[in-house]
Amino acid sequence: MEIKKILNEKYSLLTSFDINNEHFNGIYQTDLLSAAIKSSKPDNALITLINSLNTIACAVMCDIKVVILSECEVVVPEIIKKADENDIVLIITKLKSYEVVLDLYNRGLYE
Repeated sequence: MEIKKILNEKYSLLTSFDINNEHFNGIYQTDLLSAAIKSSKPDNALITLINSLNTIACAVMCDIKVVILSECEVVVPEIIKKADENDIVLIITKLKSYEVVLDLYNRGLYE
């Protein structure tokens, strides 16, 4: 699925590189980064409320292309910079994690 299709009035893109040709395949939702390391698949979208540099490091380690930070309004610049440096798409939303999963499913962005 195209990453740009995630974006709407509920989601804000924080990274600065061009996402027009970027895709993800499936989602993985967890607030335990060790679970993401164990069970996520390459190219997944990771949905988490862990607003930390460790989340970006986890995404890099697991070949995750997009991180959606749920229940989030502010991200420190260091996290955005690290995501940009590693070509990780960083998106924030005020929605709860389960609401993000339901929203993406209802919009047909994953099966």
